[in-house]
Amino acid sequence: MDGYWLAGHKTYRLKSRWTTIDFEKNNRQMRLNGNLIYLGYEPLLDHEVLYVARDDILHVLQPILTPQVFGPAPALRRIVLDPGHGGTDQGAKSQTYGLLEKALTLDLCLRLKRRLEQVGYEVVLTRENDRKLELAERPLLANRANADLFISLHFNAAQSSTAEGVECFTLTPSGQRSSYTSQAAKSDAIRYPGNRFDSWNTLLAYHLQDSLLQGTKTIDRGVKRARFAVLKNIQCPAVLIELGFVSHDPTALRLQSEHYRESLARSVFDGIVAYSKRFNRTAQ
Repeated sequence: MDGYWLAGHKTYRLKSRWTTIDFEKNNRQMRLNGNLIYLGYEPLLDHEVLYVARDDILHVLQPILTPQVFGPAPALRRIVLDPGHGGTDQGAKSQTYGLLEKALTLDLCLRLKRRLEQVGYEVVLTRENDRKLELAERPLLANRANADLFISLHFNAAQSSTAEGVECFTLTPSGQRSSYTSQAAKSDAIRYPGNRFDSWNTLLAYHLQDSLLQGTKTIDRGVKRARFAVLKNIQCPAVLIELGFVSHDPTALRLQSEHYRESLARSVFDGIVAYSKRFNRTAQ
């Protein structure tokens, strides 16, 4: 790959025939082929050389660019879908249109389930109706089902009515700060069962986020890291997706449309398929 500074000397670009990577000094945000990804550490500049942390090469760049270095790909036959919230836990709500996150996530999971089953995947839902599930129950249900993949679907809300976009979260690797955390903590050193799949989590999140951006043409809020309860104890590759802000009226209006909800399900489906194809190439 060729490397060079862009105008302004703020962004360093690595470029090959197929890949463009943009790093910014002292900024945990990078872009790979235009897609936003959060690093664990800020790249540092020393004597005009930009250094990227070894952990970020291991947990971000290699999983996306050369996943074959991590050995045989895991199986991919049974997928567990997790509709966020449910029952008395309504989740986010659109004040303008009255949409409830718990209903939207179940609707999306049912649509996605139909698509996945049509191409031969086994699909299990953590809930198939409007009932409350504790956060700790969700990964346990997936583990009992011997899931090969776990996807938790959610919708966002914010105090600002202008906040919009989609984002995918993976479990934060041991020793790193989560994407929204500015200071290191002792708890960062804990290694959870879900960290066994750090490399595959990154590859999965990248393809899901890429597919969602192509399908929705919305704001890219990035591939991020967090120690969410549903991701800590999972025993397979897993992500949590925020599919949009119900507090953003234009997004909530689109979500009222069955056609748009179907397009969201199709985008998640396409991301899984893209991951699977990359997966299969790696396994060969």
